[in-house]
Amino acid sequence: MNPQNPPPEIEIEPIPFRPEPSSGRPGRPVYLKRIIAGVTGLIFTCLVGAAGFIFTAKQVVVEIAPAPDRISIKGGVFAPLLKDYYLLRPGTYGLEVQKKGYRHLDTSIKVTKEKSQTFSFKLEKLPGMIRFIAHRTGRPDSAITGAVVFVDGREIGKTPLGAAPVQAGVRKIRVLAERYQAAEIALNVKGMGRTQAIDVALTPGWADVSIRSVPQGAAIHIDGQPKGKTPATLQLTAGVYALELIAEKFKPSKMPLTVVADQAKDVETVHLVPADGILLLQTAPAGATVTVGGQYAGQTPIEISLGPNREHGIRISKAGYRPKTRKIKMAAAGKKTLNIPLTPKKGVIHMAVAPSGVMLFIDGKKLGTVPKRLELVAVEHTLELKKKGYKPYRVTITPRPGFPQQVTVALTPLFKAPPGIIKTADGYELVLIRPESYVMGSSRREQGRRSNESLRRIELKRPFYMGMREVTNGEFRAFESRHDSGKFGTKSLNGSRQPAVRLTWEQAAGYCNWLSKREGLQSVYAVDGKTITAGAPIGTGYRLSTEAEWEYGARFRKNGALKKYPWGDRFPPENRTVNIADKSAKDLLASTLENYEDGYPVTAATGMFGASGMGLYDVGGNVAEWCHDYYSIYPYSPKKTYTDPVGPETGKLRVVRGSSWRHAGISALRAAYRDYSKTGRPDLGFRICRYAK
Repeated sequence: MNPQNPPPEIEIEPIPFRPEPSSGRPGRPVYLKRIIAGVTGLIFTCLVGAAGFIFTAKQVVVEIAPAPDRISIKGGVFAPLLKDYYLLRPGTYGLEVQKKGYRHLDTSIKVTKEKSQTFSFKLEKLPGMIRFIAHRTGRPDSAITGAVVFVDGREIGKTPLGAAPVQAGVRKIRVLAERYQAAEIALNVKGMGRTQAIDVALTPGWADVSIRSVPQGAAIHIDGQPKGKTPATLQLTAGVYALELIAEKFKPSKMPLTVVADQAKDVETVHLVPADGILLLQTAPAGATVTVGGQYAGQTPIEISLGPNREHGIRISKAGYRPKTRKIKMAAAGKKTLNIPLTPKKGVIHMAVAPSGVMLFIDGKKLGTVPKRLELVAVEHTLELKKKGYKPYRVTITPRPGFPQQVTVALTPLFKAPPGIIKTADGYELVLIRPESYVMGSSRREQGRRSNESLRRIELKRPFYMGMREVTNGEFRAFESRHDSGKFGTKSLNGSRQPAVRLTWEQAAGYCNWLSKREGLQSVYAVDGKTITAGAPIGTGYRLSTEAEWEYGARFRKNGALKKYPWGDRFPPENRTVNIADKSAKDLLASTLENYEDGYPVTAATGMFGASGMGLYDVGGNVAEWCHDYYSIYPYSPKKTYTDPVGPETGKLRVVRGSSWRHAGISALRAAYRDYSKTGRPDLGFRICRYAK
């Protein structure tokens, strides 16, 4: 073969292999071979699948109570039942269960990988159909319509009630009908669509009550409500009632009535009692005592109930009058009026009364001027004798018939005296002082006397009220809320009960006007801008005391005795007698009393020490006080008398009295005006005063 000239290529095609038939046998068709091969493969595949299902399926028990008529499991390839369990591969399956008389169960179950599993179900019965009828107890032929039926508290209808569905089981049945007692039963409902007929017997909630009376025709009232006339049979519900029978000319009859349900009651015949007659008894005069058959009945005018158709003995008596008796017979329910005049028993009273023109009051009634002779009923009387300007006279006397009596009276002239103590609207107390003539000031021979304390004769004609103590910070701040009494050294003077100090005369006078206005009194001080002056004559409003009034109240006792000092005639006073510059103030003051101690280095609360003979506190010591009048030096004149002096009309300074706690103060009555002249505003307080009406 020449390599340069290769032979042409030859294409080789495959052909199917076809075995030659065996010699001596007939040939099989090709399609039969294929069927056999397919069946063989299918069997093999099923065997393999069955083996896989067996190895992966789980035992599943389905328990149904009660036993069902039919059970079906849906889902998966198949669910073989082997004896009493199913073989199911893991997954979710539909379960359908049916049984006659029970609700169809259609649910699902979920099979897990656990080897053995159990699913339990309980079938629910279908409701039963219940028919209800009701009748009166003992009378089955007496059907009750409209009775309301409740099952387990839920209303399902009214009787007669056709077939009503009721859930199976034991149910509480309650039947209510008007005027019947409630009926309750426990009913075992069979359910499963079965029909049950229930006949409920209801007990009446009332009873028949028969009522009769003698006489007949009495009105029947049950609990106050009319229910007809006797004889009558009433249907009353169970309970307790008030039964009343009322007939004209008879007394009402009342009784309790107890009704038991379904138990007829026959009330015993009621015999009504004829009504009393009414006697209206009047006497002249009224107020007589009345007895009937010896029993007290009351006083006239009076209405008396008397039994009919029989005689009653009546006695009328009154003190000072003759007794009377009567016999009275009344018809049933009759009315009668009896007027009986009483005969008085009188006694004579002879009157001797001075002065003339006295008015007489007998038992509170004005008779006129006193007569010489009185004739009065023989009972106790109160006689009053009154005349303007005289003290009333009262006497109680009982005239005695046949025995004249004498009343002799001389009325006492009446002098109205003001009260001993009065109070302001804030409770500040003022004591009444009835002054007499006295000599004011001190003798030249008196140790410590100053030149301005000249003697002068004073006559105070008008009684006056003087403040029992100095006005306090608390009281003054009701007038001036921002008032500040300040301090002395390190010691406060601002306590609410300490005296108000460091104020001007104008402030003190303004406080007095303020009090007068509050109590409806005429103001004493006239205000013109910032200027305050005293009016004349002085009215009865609140004011400061005059110098003469102040000294009289400080030095005199109520028995008229004159003292050198408010506490007595000795100086220094006994310890804790008055608040002056004592040794407790030695760190505050340059001059103090070495052997005296009162316990207060500065001002004390007002009223802490004993009062003067006139009942005034702190007129010696504590603080110096403003007076009403201007300051002036009066020349001594033994023949001249100053009547109710109020000082000159003008002056440079106002009078200040008392002993300031800033000075030792030999006399509690020395003027302290020099402090004012030095400072222009000394540590001054005040007390208030007013004339008695």
